[in-house]
Amino acid sequence: MKSFEFLGAIIARAFKIYTSNSLKNPIVTQLRMFQDIIKRHKSTLFGKRHHFDEIKSIKQFQVNCPPRSYDYFNPYIEALLSGTRNALFNSHLLFFAQTSGTTGTPKLIPITYNTIANYNLGVFKTACYYISENLRFHSKIVSGKWLYLPAPPILRYISGIPVGYITGLLMLPYGIQFWRYLLNYKCYAPLHLMHLKDVETKFRFIAQEVSSKNITMLVGVTPVIINLLEYILKYSHTPTIHELFPDLQLAIFSGVPPKYYKSRLTKIIGSELDYREMYAASEGMIAVQLSELPQLTLLYDSMFFEFIPIHKSSERLIIDQIQKGKEYRLIITTHNGLYAYDLGDIIKVVSEEPLAFIFSFRKNIIDLADEKLTPTQIFEAINVAIEQNRCKVVDFCVIGTYKPKPHYIFLIEFEFKVNPDSYSQFLISIDNALEKLNDIYHQNRNGANKGTLDPPELWILKENAFFSLENQKILSGIPTGQIKTAHITKNTDLLDYFEDYVIEKIFLN
Repeated sequence: MKSFEFLGAIIARAFKIYTSNSLKNPIVTQLRMFQDIIKRHKSTLFGKRHHFDEIKSIKQFQVNCPPRSYDYFNPYIEALLSGTRNALFNSHLLFFAQTSGTTGTPKLIPITYNTIANYNLGVFKTACYYISENLRFHSKIVSGKWLYLPAPPILRYISGIPVGYITGLLMLPYGIQFWRYLLNYKCYAPLHLMHLKDVETKFRFIAQEVSSKNITMLVGVTPVIINLLEYILKYSHTPTIHELFPDLQLAIFSGVPPKYYKSRLTKIIGSELDYREMYAASEGMIAVQLSELPQLTLLYDSMFFEFIPIHKSSERLIIDQIQKGKEYRLIITTHNGLYAYDLGDIIKVVSEEPLAFIFSFRKNIIDLADEKLTPTQIFEAINVAIEQNRCKVVDFCVIGTYKPKPHYIFLIEFEFKVNPDSYSQFLISIDNALEKLNDIYHQNRNGANKGTLDPPELWILKENAFFSLENQKILSGIPTGQIKTAHITKNTDLLDYFEDYVIEKIFLN
């Protein structure tokens, strides 16, 4: 073992021991976190209006602060932008992280020192626990560079405050934070190339720069990193990533579960690669995978968590009250001004000792490559295509698939004799509309991460296709509430149902 690897092994082991107390006593850690958040921010505009000074228990907090979505916090965000610095929190505001706009308009999430530190510590903790599994062999990841592809860090300024995507903001200088400097030292993150508008040129330069580095670990959003690896192969003229980076050992993925990309990743690498998953959002670092088991552990010392059973929405539970095998809606309270904030994410508990869960699904969206399309965006894109192509639609279904690469399939039944003049142009209209409605969709189709999403497909269906399918469901005894075909889904089994009703399939080049 080399001296640098030996030092990394010692640090990783010590860090695991130091942080294990929060895992052994999660309820104690959570109570301290809750009390600290309430005490520190009770003098804020939000804290005064919600009587934080009267909150002596979690029950009282639940009375004062019902679960809320982003819209409830928007007036406080506007106050921040207008100069009321203590509108939501008593910390220094660094940036605003812009989301993809799952409600139609991109959300602006306040980013503080605490937010950035928790992100960095989440990556560091994941790497340290991985090293601790096998100190001799896994410590080799510290001997090289960690490849990280951020999104554009700064999109614009609002009232002098930088606004960007969280993966890029993480790499910006913002003060003295030990964990950030350590991670920045280890990371190769081509921020200096993010300004390039031509995607092919940008990826060619990245491939040239990275090919001379000893890459031992990958970090980033799952489909974005895999798409980058494909570009690196293309421009380095190397058959597999393993030949270019023989010491590559680990990937830490976020955004989309890596299980959907496992076969594609193995093909690109040339062999199986160890990977760990992080559950992160613009709102904060929520959970990480701390072992080989495909399950996530909450970061109890990063925020306060509550859980609402999906079949009993009147209850709000804390971590010592949730049960294995049950699904819950996740509610978070953070140091960056989100109190009883409903993420819209559903998790399923898979272990109680230790407590662990898997990400189940995200409410009311479809997500293949972190673009998080909503029904509203899809309806609007189809309506734009209808108007531009002067046609009428009886019904539709949009299916997201990962094969052979992530893309959407639009199954549409047009009204008899009111079809578009060009089916290809109709599909182009949908694609263009989605790019305008959802910036991450645009980035993954033709922007900074071009190629992460493949072009959509269009299946033109025979007359009465949806009626016939729903009639089949009735005859087979399916409950009434499940008769109507979902408009957006990742259930690719539906493709087999509709295959017999397809008139034509349209593909974009």
